[in-house]
Amino acid sequence: MKLRLILKTKTKKNKELSIKFPIAPSKHIGFINFINLALSQDIPIELSFEKISKTGEREESKIFGQFKLQGKTDSKMYELEEEIQDVERKRKKLQQKRKQK
Repeated sequence: MKLRLILKTKTKKNKELSIKFPIAPSKHIGFINFINLALSQDIPIELSFEKISKTGEREESKIFGQFKLQGKTDSKMYELEEEIQDVERKRKKLQQKRKQK
């Protein structure tokens, strides 16, 4: 299963633009837990960026923002969480079988 973060906006001429960021399978459960926590609280999420140079120096960007998440339905979130957990279980079983060989 693939999981992506999709950001959308509109231009001045009302043309929709979007960018998609893949979320690694190793981060799926953590991402879903973060989303569930954000949905259950009434505190905004802060968005910021960090620039990392080739030398490893880190600098926080001057761009930031805040937003609140809204869920479509609890059942769809539950289904997505279950599907991610099933994929994770299958991956772990496959890894155990490989180790036994």
